[in-house]
Amino acid sequence: MTAPVVDVLLVSAWGTIAAVDLHAARANAAARRALGPALVGGRRPPAALLIVLVVATLAGLAVIERSTGRLVSPPWLVGLGLALAAAGVALHVRARHTLGASWSGVVTVRAGQTVIDRGPYAVVRHPLYASLLLLAGGTLLAHPSAGTSCVALGFGFGLALKIRIEERALRRVLGPAWDAYAARVPALLPRLRRRGIGTPSRHPGGTECPSE
Repeated sequence: MTAPVVDVLLVSAWGTIAAVDLHAARANAAARRALGPALVGGRRPPAALLIVLVVATLAGLAVIERSTGRLVSPPWLVGLGLALAAAGVALHVRARHTLGASWSGVVTVRAGQTVIDRGPYAVVRHPLYASLLLLAGGTLLAHPSAGTSCVALGFGFGLALKIRIEERALRRVLGPAWDAYAARVPALLPRLRRRGIGTPSRHPGGTECPSE
């Protein structure tokens, strides 16, 4: 598989999750408002700032790519990267559908939200973030370069920080329900063997917080 074809597939993967999130955000707008006011978070940065950040990131990536080039990668590693990217897209679509109206681009916990522990949320607490890490890691393997390494590292650091902030917000609002869920379900990596087989896996209600 040629490098241009690989790059088209990777760009398509990132574009797919962006399109899925945009469509779902619009489709769930009314249901999200029905969950009530934001008790924690909910402040969105200006759209212009987000555009500037995206453009600056892409411009920086282009400059680094032009300066340092692309590393040679064996076909099997490229194939593995594409497989990870595809798995990330599939997981993202499923997790986004499961989260529904509780999703938000910024950390937000609304008055009507409870804990979701079904679907991929029964396996890990943050499947959306796990999907993005799979996609970022797959991109790095399929297109190894100094530029993609910088983006992947920055992306990972940003997600780690967001997870910490989000879990603090969830614990503050959802209290014991979140603590019980967090004790039972790992954050990003699924357990090989689940603990507490006799423990009920679902809380009444149905929506977890928030972001991504």
